[in-house]
Amino acid sequence: MKTTTFNVTGMTCGGCAASVKRVLLRQEAVKDVEVDYTANRVTATYDEQIINEEAIMDAINKLGYQAGLA
Repeated sequence: MKTTTFNVTGMTCGGCAASVKRVLLRQEAVKDVEVDYTANRVTATYDEQIINEEAIMDAINKLGYQAGLA
């Protein structure tokens, strides 16, 4: 398991944070997600042999936010 923190811009409320968390937890290999929209941070714990950082960032970006490595 690997834990990575991402910078995510565009989140403005708890609803945004909940949407990001819900989408990431639907990914098979993502086991835990913590979202702090006030700090523009998302921390994900995942199986790096199944999913990578790019795929996680793509999932966040598809929601309309901008994700990058912290």
